[in-house]
Amino acid sequence: MTPLSPGLASGCFNLLRVAQQHPMPFARMKSELPQYERFETSELIELSQKLGWLRSDEFGVAVLAPAGDRILSIGAEHLQLRRALLDYVDVFRPPWIKMVLDGRMRVLKFSSAEIRQSLVEAYLAIGYDDDVVEFWDHLAAMARGQQSMELSLIGREGEKLTLAYEKHRTGRDPQWRAIESNADGFDVLSVASNEDARQLPIEVKASRMGLRGTIHLTRNEWESTELFSLHQFHLWDLSRNNVPWLAIVPRQEVAPHIPVDSGNGKWREVTIEFSVFEDKFRVPNTQL
Repeated sequence: MTPLSPGLASGCFNLLRVAQQHPMPFARMKSELPQYERFETSELIELSQKLGWLRSDEFGVAVLAPAGDRILSIGAEHLQLRRALLDYVDVFRPPWIKMVLDGRMRVLKFSSAEIRQSLVEAYLAIGYDDDVVEFWDHLAAMARGQQSMELSLIGREGEKLTLAYEKHRTGRDPQWRAIESNADGFDVLSVASNEDARQLPIEVKASRMGLRGTIHLTRNEWESTELFSLHQFHLWDLSRNNVPWLAIVPRQEVAPHIPVDSGNGKWREVTIEFSVFEDKFRVPNTQL
C-alpha cells in the first residue's frame, strides 16, 4: 500500500483531468503518457481505480467515476487533498488510522512522512476551524467503524461551549487540548481568572439526554486529575430547547462519587449521572 503523498494525489488529480478532457483507452494512456510528472502513469491509474475515481467504460475508455467527478468539482487543491485522504482511508484502512483515536498530535508524530505532509498541505495539522475539527472527527468515526458521528459531534459542541465560556470569563483564549491529544486527562486548558494565571484544566461532558446524561471515567482518567491543583468538570445539558445549561463541578465534589478499592477488588470504570449535580445547572451568565 503506497502512502498518499501530496505529489501522488496531485498526479492522480491531473490524470483525472486528462480523462475528463481527452477521453482515451487506458492502454493508449499508458503508452502515450508512460510517466506523468514524477510517477508512472500505470501507478496513478491503478490508485485512481482503487479509490473509485476512475473506471473503464464498455469500450475500455478511461472515464470519471462519480467519486472522481466529485474530486474535480472541489475548487481548492487543499480541499481536494482532504477528500482524497478520506477516500484513501475508507478504501485502504491504513494502520495509522487507529492513532486518530489518541489525537491529532500522535498521528502527526508517528505516521509516515507522506501522510504527515498531506495533512500539513491540506491545512489539517494545526487550527480548530469547524471544517478542520469535522475532518478529524470524521476520521475518528471511521477508526471506530462508526456509521454515525452523533456522539462525537455532541462532545465537540460541549467543548466549543466551554471554550466560549472560558474566553468570556477570563478574557483569554483557552487551549483546546482534546484536539491535540487524549492523553492529557482534560479537554480544555484555561486559567483560574483574568488576574490569576494558574492553569485550570477542564474535562467537558455534554449530553442531549438532560439530567440522564453521564460522566464516564476510567480509573486512569480519574487519577490523572490528581496531577492538577485546579481541575473542573463542565457538564453541558443540551436538551433544553437550544438553551445550553452548564454545571461547573470542581474535582473535589466529584471525588465522593468515585469508588474505592476493597479487599482484592479494584475499580476500573465509573459512571455518574448528571442528576447528582442537578442543583449546579445554570444558564451561563454570558453570551455564548
